[in-house]
Amino acid sequence: MADSRTTTQILQEMLEVPGIKAILIVGKDGFVIEAAGSFGKTDLDNVGASVATVILGTDKMSEELKIQAFNSLTFEAADAMIICVPIGDALLVLLAPDNKTLGMIRLQVKKAIPALEKFF
Repeated sequence: MADSRTTTQILQEMLEVPGIKAILIVGKDGFVIEAAGSFGKTDLDNVGASVATVILGTDKMSEELKIQAFNSLTFEAADAMIICVPIGDALLVLLAPDNKTLGMIRLQVKKAIPALEKFF
């Protein structure tokens, strides 16, 4: 049976995973395509631009090292964790307050990627 969910529905389902606070889908140009969750007063356009800059840097690094592009990228800080996963020509960016549920988050991301890739 074909998956008829929209990107909004998929992101809302992902927000139900314990530990996921917010989700962005960012074009590789830095444009925020969609957002879900709690970002407070954060300027999402600046976040999207920053994500694109980091990803361009990792792409350049993988070319220089002659390795394949990354499958995921995780940043950990004392009060947050950011996970970036390529989905087609876009990036799925998840924000979590800590790494306590990282395994569950990664499992749910793997499940969601095929449904999201058809949009990007």
